[in-house]
Amino acid sequence: MKETELSINQIESAIVERVDSPFYIRRNIVIPNVSWGFLNHEADLLVISQQKKLTEIEIKRTWSDFMADFHKGHNHYDKKLSHLYFAVPYRMAERVFHWLYEGEFADNNYSFSKVEKATEHNPYKAGIIVYRDWNDEGTNIRYGRCCWVNVRAGQMNPYGEYVISDKEERKLFRLLAFRIWAAKRLAASQEDKPMRKRQSLIEDREERAKWPSLFKDDL
Repeated sequence: MKETELSINQIESAIVERVDSPFYIRRNIVIPNVSWGFLNHEADLLVISQQKKLTEIEIKRTWSDFMADFHKGHNHYDKKLSHLYFAVPYRMAERVFHWLYEGEFADNNYSFSKVEKATEHNPYKAGIIVYRDWNDEGTNIRYGRCCWVNVRAGQMNPYGEYVISDKEERKLFRLLAFRIWAAKRLAASQEDKPMRKRQSLIEDREERAKWPSLFKDDL
């Protein structure tokens, strides 16, 4: 069952572009789709804080997608990560909360849920980000499309928070540059489409003029 109409791009935008978000891109470096090679698993969003500490944000759009993560061997643990968040749609947020925590769920975007303790499903005390769209019902929700932290994540690494080195930071910046230029290449390709179509029409017209007998059945 689909729990949101928002695309991944729209969800990512809601998480990083709001001034009141703790992951606001003017205060953090946020890199999408960090693949195997830096962590021991793929991360939807990786946030580098000003203190060079890493937070992973795993975006979920359906309950089945959320549950699939609990059948993976890595459990999103990596020694480089300080915190883990699940970003989930408003329509299933309460269900997610009770899967990860015991306590009282806060059905609003201006206070945290009251946590008693993490459940056995949540050994690394993953936090919860809730996102919603304009058409999601909720009398206690302010604003339209938005996101907020419902439960703050606990520290993942029992031996202390990992601070990435300058070399590791450069590696992530390089990956971010790849993402930017891939997006620019896609945009350029889209802009070229009208020109390619026009060129194709010109070439087709020239072929018809040169070999009219080949196209007589099209008339």
